[in-house]
Amino acid sequence: MLGGISTAVPSIVFEHREDLMRCFQTIRDSGDFDPVAVREAGAFAMLLENQDFNFFLRLFHNIMPHVDILYAKLQKKDIDSVHIRGSIQQFQQDIQKIRHSLLSLVDQCSEGGFQQKRRRSLSPEVHEQIAAEVCDTILTHTLERFSFTDHLVSATFLQADRFEQYTVAFPEDALSRTLKAYPVLDGSKLKTELSLIYSKDEFRACCGALDLLQLFMENNLEEVFSETVTLLKILVTTPMTTAEAERCFSTLKRIKTFLRNSMTQERLNALAMLSIEKRLVTEMTDFNQKVIEKFASQKERRAKFIFK
Repeated sequence: MLGGISTAVPSIVFEHREDLMRCFQTIRDSGDFDPVAVREAGAFAMLLENQDFNFFLRLFHNIMPHVDILYAKLQKKDIDSVHIRGSIQQFQQDIQKIRHSLLSLVDQCSEGGFQQKRRRSLSPEVHEQIAAEVCDTILTHTLERFSFTDHLVSATFLQADRFEQYTVAFPEDALSRTLKAYPVLDGSKLKTELSLIYSKDEFRACCGALDLLQLFMENNLEEVFSETVTLLKILVTTPMTTAEAERCFSTLKRIKTFLRNSMTQERLNALAMLSIEKRLVTEMTDFNQKVIEKFASQKERRAKFIFK
């Protein structure tokens, strides 16, 4: 759903439909182009005049921006399970809204007055039925692709928008499933810590597991909320999507080239880490100078790298 052809194509065609029509009609009628170009331009012009095509073009013009937003969120390097669950829920709500507004979408296309030249178009009822099936398919695939197992249900503990709700009714089911996935956690202590977190306003301002962990680290609260910190560390280090693995493979392709094919695993890991975290490296003060000094001071060398 998130791969393949660019999700921006339906929106581009929809927004520039009239311009594309004029372009294809000019190619078809001018007589200045070869027969193949004229034939293909005529086919495209007929397609843009097709009532069925324009209905589904409008439908995907409404759907694809939400796909783009979800895709962009899942590509973030600092994504965690809390943000993923929130993003997926928002995406599902947006698709549900589109599904519930299909009748108005059908009416808009019917009022558009697209003329069908050679074949009968589908009825508005059939348009609505097929569009509903499209939305249902997207929702089903979203549930299947982003189905969370028991070890990620703990993300629901740390959704700040639910903290007020949890002060009234603690999520006992999520707690039991989390303890089953992570037996190392002390259940009673974790429940006590989470109950305290839910009751404090300063924790409700945190947006996700990473922000909450940083708050604990900055205020030296690791020992006070030891079980929650352990859970947070698990959450922030668990890969949430395939984007991270894809970045690693892309990095290896750039590092382990044909001319640099022989290197130890330690060196390969180090180079890959430097490439993946290059933004962090560039922000470090005097990083290059410190590397040179450490390299030069390791052992005696023929050339003098350090001059005093």
